[in-house]
Amino acid sequence: MRYDLKDLSIDVNDRSVRRDGSPVRLPDLSFDVLIKLLEEAPMPVSVSEFARTVWRAEHVSEETVAQRIALLRRALGDNSKNPKYIRTVRGAGYAVSESAAPQEHEPAQGALSILAKRPGVLAVTAATSLVLVGFTIWNARDVSTIPTTASETETSKTTVSILVERARDQLRLHQARETDRAITMLRDALTQDPEHFEGRMTLSFALSTKATKFGGDAAVEQEAEAVARLLIEERPDSSNAWSALAYALGSQGRVDESLHAYQYAFQLNPMNAPALSSAAHTLLLMGELHQALLLEAKAKKAGGSSRYAEIQIAQVLELIGHPATKKWYNEALTLNPAQVVILAVIARSHLRRGELVDALKILDQAEGDDRSAPQILQLRGRAHAALGNFEAAYSAFEAAGFNAHYDMAALQALSGDRSTADALLEPAKLSKLDADADAESRVQYAEIAATLGHNADALRFLSQAVNLGWRDTDWLKQSPFLGDLMTSPEGHLLEARIAREIETQRRLIEGSEELSAMLGS
Repeated sequence: MRYDLKDLSIDVNDRSVRRDGSPVRLPDLSFDVLIKLLEEAPMPVSVSEFARTVWRAEHVSEETVAQRIALLRRALGDNSKNPKYIRTVRGAGYAVSESAAPQEHEPAQGALSILAKRPGVLAVTAATSLVLVGFTIWNARDVSTIPTTASETETSKTTVSILVERARDQLRLHQARETDRAITMLRDALTQDPEHFEGRMTLSFALSTKATKFGGDAAVEQEAEAVARLLIEERPDSSNAWSALAYALGSQGRVDESLHAYQYAFQLNPMNAPALSSAAHTLLLMGELHQALLLEAKAKKAGGSSRYAEIQIAQVLELIGHPATKKWYNEALTLNPAQVVILAVIARSHLRRGELVDALKILDQAEGDDRSAPQILQLRGRAHAALGNFEAAYSAFEAAGFNAHYDMAALQALSGDRSTADALLEPAKLSKLDADADAESRVQYAEIAATLGHNADALRFLSQAVNLGWRDTDWLKQSPFLGDLMTSPEGHLLEARIAREIETQRRLIEGSEELSAMLGS
């Protein structure tokens, strides 16, 4: 399906936009907003309708939708005062400036041709499109490799395996909507083959990813755990199943249980270095820096490999001021050039040292779709906020979505709009925080409280963060929202408390012969 709107050509299946043949790059959310406008043309789309069909939420503020429309207009080169593509309909929402007739594709594969010719199918979701593409590729490539005696079950399993691999490709994009699409694909695959072990394991990981990174609710967390536990019942010696359980437990804040499950996953398979590295990351978040490095050393000694081992080692070393810090950051970047998580951690390192321009340069190294990865956009927004570029910060936070929800609330409060920040600090919201063992969430709440002028509450949240393992004083001092608070007498006391904890960890690390051999100097 393709739409033509003046000089724009919008391809639904390819999720691409071209102006006079030249590509126009849009983030996923902006593209979905554009498609919704085109589907409903010439009628306007209300804020509530955008919330229901695009944001998939019960409520989205008018300001959030207005900001997304502004970003979309900016990307298209449109002007709200003299709109070429998108007009504001007072009291009704937004609409395209003129009707845009859909143009039919003529796909070679029968399944896609049937879909394209079905009347009224204007909103083919990316998840459905990818499922159909999975069937098409299988039909084209794999039929000839299957013996003529193959059963229907064998054929179904081949198809399901393809869908599972495509879902994994979606998960690697580290984006909210791509994660939702992966979950949809996995559910479709498991409808065809409910016993597919790898499919169920991938679903557990996908649900935990949604819960930890994109705001999944308790039901999502519990389903991820339930799926993982069923896998373990079937194959109690599956290291990856135990890793899936550990991830699910971690998403619920059950840190100790998660840590033990990761360690057992490694015990089952000493080549499962990612499991031990994940356990090390859990210890890092708990402030157990010495123990975290010991696990990384154990994984390296066993001969396994983990993509994030070097970057996590660098994070620990930076916190204790170790001279080998730069060496490990460089090694991480060399082994994983332009990888989103690596770039995000290095950019965060620059931010905590107040090197804002350098942080932006690192973030600019992200390539393709990774440039709109939520963690990249969130850090870009924080850099701009610290530079005083509030408009750029607002755009970055809004594009980052859930990842920057708390940053957005703090920035809005600084700009005079306290509504979101006040809502987050309501007693009903804070009561749920008690069950959350994540130290960084306390720092985020402290930033919001500080922007509202509730310094006592902010200090209480920061004290809780330190109790839970927060050990990064520089991040607090360079925060665009906590700067004044950290220069107060109470802030200095908090800084001194963290320094004492860091000194203890530094002595443990420097006194370890095993770690000295691994770290060098």
